Amino acid sequence: MALLILTAVAAAVALTRMNNVLAFILVAPGYLVQAWLFESHRALGGFGYQVTMVGVSALVWTLILLSPVLAVRLLRHLSVLRPLERLPRR
Repeated sequence: MALLILTAVAAAVALTRMNNVLAFILVAPGYLVQAWLFESHRALGGFGYQVTMVGVSALVWTLILLSPVLAVRLLRHLSVLRPLERLPRR
């Protein structure tokens, strides 16, 4: 939850400072969703635009940052299960 809040704050700051490449990269997932909404004639304007940009970007970057942690946890879980499967049967 803390990581989601941190990425949301970072995306909100990046949205207000779009004059550098790093800020654009941080908000890019929100731009893609907003472009899709625009093409499907469901785009939000004003505050909804900003919420969409910040919310989607925060969610995507949180998932990207958490995926290595989840992969390591899965590998640890599988490595614990593997030795039990190799016991000789009697």
